[in-house]
Amino acid sequence: MLQSFKKQYLILLCSLFFFWSCQEELQNSKKEDRELLLKNISSKVSLPCSSPGLYNGMLEFSDEQQFNCYYDYLVNVTATSDEQMSEDDYLLEIEQVLGLNSLRADALAKFEQQNAIGWPSYKDIPEEHWITSNILRSILNVNREVKVGNYVLKYINPEFIASVKADRTDVLKKVEALGDNPSLEDIIQLDPAREVISVTSPKIAKREFGTIDFADAKGTRGTPIPLQIFRLSGTVYENFVCGNPGKVRFEGFTLSRLSVPQQARYRIEFNDGTNAAVEFLLLPNQYVLPVVEHTYPATNTTYHPTVKVKSISPYNSGGNAWNVIQTYSVYVRSMDQSCTTDARGGLQDMVINSSNVLRGKVDYYNWSPFPFGGNRSSIAGWTELHHIDSNGNWNRRKDKSTTLCVKFVEGKLYQGNFTLPYNSNFCIDPIYLPVEYECKSNTNQKRMEKHMGMYNTNTYATAALSYFTVQHEVGTSDGINGSFKQTIYGCP
Repeated sequence: MLQSFKKQYLILLCSLFFFWSCQEELQNSKKEDRELLLKNISSKVSLPCSSPGLYNGMLEFSDEQQFNCYYDYLVNVTATSDEQMSEDDYLLEIEQVLGLNSLRADALAKFEQQNAIGWPSYKDIPEEHWITSNILRSILNVNREVKVGNYVLKYINPEFIASVKADRTDVLKKVEALGDNPSLEDIIQLDPAREVISVTSPKIAKREFGTIDFADAKGTRGTPIPLQIFRLSGTVYENFVCGNPGKVRFEGFTLSRLSVPQQARYRIEFNDGTNAAVEFLLLPNQYVLPVVEHTYPATNTTYHPTVKVKSISPYNSGGNAWNVIQTYSVYVRSMDQSCTTDARGGLQDMVINSSNVLRGKVDYYNWSPFPFGGNRSSIAGWTELHHIDSNGNWNRRKDKSTTLCVKFVEGKLYQGNFTLPYNSNFCIDPIYLPVEYECKSNTNQKRMEKHMGMYNTNTYATAALSYFTVQHEVGTSDGINGSFKQTIYGCP
């Protein structure tokens, strides 16, 4: 009996071992096939790193480096598009190989449905999505999510990205339940201790709310945070406004005792030489201090404001002593060029005739695809031809006879280093960009996305823009053509 049991046990173990071996071999085989397919999608571009996996319907990257590698791969693949294969054709093929139901495909399908109906005015025709990068839309799933390391990134709206620990699906569901327009307070209330969620902004790389160190994108704290009776969270960053340089925002400040929000008194000392300061009383159920804005008197200057907080509760045994005193560093830029919409790279129109309008947009920006640092300098934008169809509605024109071009006329960049803070020495070492044409036909829209960086072999550089001029052009076989120039200003 015992021998029979041992024999059955050994057979079971061997079967399980065989099953696990087969499963592992099958997974490795699928991964190899997937990577081979990705490398063969474009004969001109190969994927230089391992392909992302799929996790709960979203792409999964091991770390920031793999994410950036895959992002650059998509940029290079779409640059090979022509009349036979458009940018969206390439991206769709890649998404199908990975098994991803992407935001790009979803947004494009919804736009195309509306484009068939038309709009009352060409000014009413929107972008496919508020996430304007077609590449990023191809990485995110329909819920605007991607997994990097041990965190799931949820793009909530143009203001906020929430980064949630991947094993806390309950918290991620609560974030999703907030909808598309939650306040910062709504998000922070889900995790008062800042141990599960970090919140940042797609627009401002330094605008991060949380105490967790996300630097390595793997969910491991780079520097252990000592356990303190009182914990202060918040962020201070420059909020540059054309015509009003020097504006700095103090945002997202809360004081907690471990996971218990505290009634507290705040004092913000701006340290600008005028003794200016503000004080607030924050109740326990308020969670977040109201946004404070301050305009500093001098530009091209680094200031060091101080935030002081004391708890008004039985836990504060220090009486009138401040429980937390934190000093921040913020650099205030200046701008000596015109700050009009045209000069800043906003949307521009050129009416060709009563039935056709050429629209163009180019923007320069420093951005980070997720809240782990490593922001990248980019020039991005699009050009399109709008026309009135036979029903009298405005549409984006889509036919083989339309050619849309962006000509990079001239420009100058300044090289900086990611490891250095933005300061008055940033605008050095000018780089003059060559004249270059980019044209596409048989498409409704000419997109571009150019990253600044790798200007030498030693450092990964980011670039501050001095100025950049582009020329938008359109031409069709039936004689519709026109062009206009657009200049973007940045670092003075």
